[in-house]
Amino acid sequence: MDLKGYQVEGKFTNGAGNKVLCMPARGYSFAAGGENGPSNIPSMYEGMTRENFRINDDINKVDQSFLGSLTRGAFGIVSTVSQDDCQAEKQVLLPTGSWGWINTQQPVQLMRIGNIALVAIPAEPTTMVGRRMRAAVLAQLQDSGVVTVIINGLANNYSGYLTTREEFATQYYEGASTEYGPYQTAAYIQEYTQLAAALRDGIEIYDSATPPDRSGKSFNERPGVVFDDKPLKQTWGQTLTQPKTSYQKGDIATAVFRGAHPKNNLRTEDSFLKVQRLDNGKWVDYLSDSDSDSDFDTTYTWQRGGAAYSKAIIDWRIAKDTLAGTYRLTHQGDWKSGWTHKIKPYSGVSNSFSAQ
Repeated sequence: MDLKGYQVEGKFTNGAGNKVLCMPARGYSFAAGGENGPSNIPSMYEGMTRENFRINDDINKVDQSFLGSLTRGAFGIVSTVSQDDCQAEKQVLLPTGSWGWINTQQPVQLMRIGNIALVAIPAEPTTMVGRRMRAAVLAQLQDSGVVTVIINGLANNYSGYLTTREEFATQYYEGASTEYGPYQTAAYIQEYTQLAAALRDGIEIYDSATPPDRSGKSFNERPGVVFDDKPLKQTWGQTLTQPKTSYQKGDIATAVFRGAHPKNNLRTEDSFLKVQRLDNGKWVDYLSDSDSDSDFDTTYTWQRGGAAYSKAIIDWRIAKDTLAGTYRLTHQGDWKSGWTHKIKPYSGVSNSFSAQ
């Protein structure tokens, strides 16, 4: 489907009449991040709409600091030319459509396996969008034997978040990241309803849009690591906080290491940590964060300090069935030089401790 100028019929807009999707854009609350990953930019927070946006924040009164006002003012100058009435409550921050950051052509897919229908959405729907999508598809297919509709988000491509009209109006992170405006979800529900009817009735569907070849235009919205730094007298992987000398089963053993940014090396099929056990005088791997059987017992936490300092916090929740013995916590990572821009590995080892 081609979302550029896509027309949504009034029966899918909950009484708002026929609508046309907007030029893609992200709102100010996108810069705030979500609850699971806040950006901590002092001037940005969720719920910033065109109605309540003020440089000095005299309406929401969430951040009235000088730095916050200065940052919002700077962003405001940049985004002044990008405001779009089509985006309704959204105070536009990034005109992603004008910048070519997002495809207007998106693949939509519906499959049936027995009495199950699979809806593949090239976006990240909220739970309420998922409920409404399931209901719309099931309404078309239930008389033909489908009893379960499963939503598969982030499938085949990506077109941002999908929020309900009500969620979009609040302009939290997800609404600010619903690129095509307040009726993008309505457009998808319309499209999947048509697909479901065609699947039910055996009607052929012909492609109306071909995704462009963007292989030579790839870019990263988020910059990579510029460089990593550490205090002069410290070394990479140095243990800043040692674990206690002994723990009981059920306790949490913790060590803090001088680390670097994890984006230097995501360690796919590898690990940022290991719990090692002393066995016949040799240290052997006992647990890690890449082992599916032990993942819930270990946690790697990256913590930023200042502009370029990092700490790696390793936690081990000692299970009740842990073998009594001597253990240690290890951390491995990679740091990036600000002078040569080369990325080099490092490792750190804590003091040993007993688990009883």
